[in-house]
This record gives sequence, C-alpha cells and structure tokens, in this order.
Amino acid sequence: MPGFNFLKIHSITIYVSYCAFFAASLAAALYLIQDKAIKNKLSGAVFGRLPSLSFLDRLNYRSIGLGFPILTISILSGFVWAKTSHGIYWEGYNSRQLYSLVLWLVYALILHVRLTARLRGRKVALLSIAAFFMMALTLFGACR
Repeated sequence: MPGFNFLKIHSITIYVSYCAFFAASLAAALYLIQDKAIKNKLSGAVFGRLPSLSFLDRLNYRSIGLGFPILTISILSGFVWAKTSHGIYWEGYNSRQLYSLVLWLVYALILHVRLTARLRGRKVALLSIAAFFMMALTLFGACR
C-alpha cells in the first residue's frame, strides 16, 4: 500500500512543521512583549528574564526557515497520498488543501520579505503571528 506510506510522511511532516511554526509565533509574541517593555522602559522579574530582541528575531526566522521546507514536503506528500487514495492530486472542493497552499504562500512571503527587503523585528513578528492564526484556521477551521 504505497498511499499509506505517503499518509505517514504527510502526517509526521505536518506535525513537525506546525511545531516549528508554533515556536516561531511564540518567539514573535515574546519579541513584541520585549519590544514594548523596552520602549516603555518597563522593568521587573518577567521582562528582565526575556531573551534579547535579536535572539527572538533570529529564533523566529530560523523556526520559519525550518518549518517551511518541512511544510513543503507535507503538502507534496499530501498530494501524492490524495492521488493514490482518491485518484486525483487536487480535490477542488477540499478547503484544507486550499488553506494549506495559502499558508505555504504566507510563510513563503515572510521568508521572501525577510531575505530581500531585509525586514526584521516588529513587522516580521506581526506577520509571523498572523501566519500562526492562518495555521490555526487551516488546522481547525477547514475541518469537514
């Protein structure tokens, strides 16, 4: 049963990529909290223990950089699995496939903006959090 192997690959890679994207969004949220604390000159036990802004920015970028190729493998293996089990790569009525491709495009946009425009910091953190909500929509909102 070759389709079963692709289902395993798809399931494992989607889980790993979503974990990486969760780490990216967590780093982005911490970045925004730390950034606001620095701008408002807040101090305390919590703010003093947060990592530096540059570390959180790099963690966000590297987590997306790890999750993106794994998400690509997941989407491709999902297409192959759909072909072996349903006889077609793309089910036009399957919202989960559509949301997954949109999610892939959003993370591709974040990486592109980060690499070409040299955009860093707050704007990338906001994009990362928006992408996380898109991921939640893909995972939970697209269920049939």
